[in-house]
Amino acid sequence: MPIVRILAISGSLRAASLNSTLLRAVAGLAPAGMRVELFTELGNLPLFNPDLEITDLAPVARFHARLAEADGVVIASPEYAHGVTGVIKNALDWMVGSEVFVNKPVALFNASPRATIAQASLKETLTVMSARVVATASITLPIIGSNLNESGIAAHPALSTSIREALTAFRMEIIDLHPPKTYTLYGIKNCDTVKKARSWLDQNNIAYRFHDFRSDGLTPELLQRFAEHLDWSKLLNRSSTSWRQLSTEQQSDLSLEKALQLMLTTPTLIKRPVLDTGDQLILGFSVKDGGYAAILPPKTDNQ
Repeated sequence: MPIVRILAISGSLRAASLNSTLLRAVAGLAPAGMRVELFTELGNLPLFNPDLEITDLAPVARFHARLAEADGVVIASPEYAHGVTGVIKNALDWMVGSEVFVNKPVALFNASPRATIAQASLKETLTVMSARVVATASITLPIIGSNLNESGIAAHPALSTSIREALTAFRMEIIDLHPPKTYTLYGIKNCDTVKKARSWLDQNNIAYRFHDFRSDGLTPELLQRFAEHLDWSKLLNRSSTSWRQLSTEQQSDLSLEKALQLMLTTPTLIKRPVLDTGDQLILGFSVKDGGYAAILPPKTDNQ
């Protein structure tokens, strides 16, 4: 079964936030086949300005990219003055103009049984954004007043059971929505090699999602995953125009860390495309070698 990647978002910036504590416990209780990562940069997002594009501001672009990479989102947010917090509303406002939440599975975790108005409002906003709010994975837990830290939540029999059951239901919903063999192709849309790879996938009826480094972003986490599964010296395209434009100092004394920083700063240094099949990452594409034929069996329309 594939690894399901979940982005957890707390709607509170308080260091001692119950919702952030809950989400850290959630990450530790994730079942096999699920990886939960807590997004910690919500406080870096500027106030929403509709005159600006997502790509105009680095913190907003990073948030968008993390959402795009995630198979699902878990949100835990408190209620202030019978409403959602400004920080979570601001974050969602930035994403309204994109399609990153369209059909995105979302689970709402509530740390306080009293906080009903904000939860209803948050659900309404996400529904308007066309997110798929999963009722069976959305739970209210009596964390407020319990004085439990993340370890205490994880060790609590009733709380931990409820969290595990919700996460298991969430994972199954995501898998049913996104079959395991829907691939992701990473690259830049105007790259000739990427165009050939996309054409091959289309001609062979292989479903895939295209992630453009320029419009969808590139995060350190995604690049690190590439480096963990691919030879970084091949991932760094030293035949590219972008490489030739680097200074001698930038090109010399290469290490994994330096190469990753160069590629993160200049995504056109990444050899393209990178195909994620769910089981492996495939670097590059060559029509001469039959495309992906030796690795991916062609699919028919009724498969």
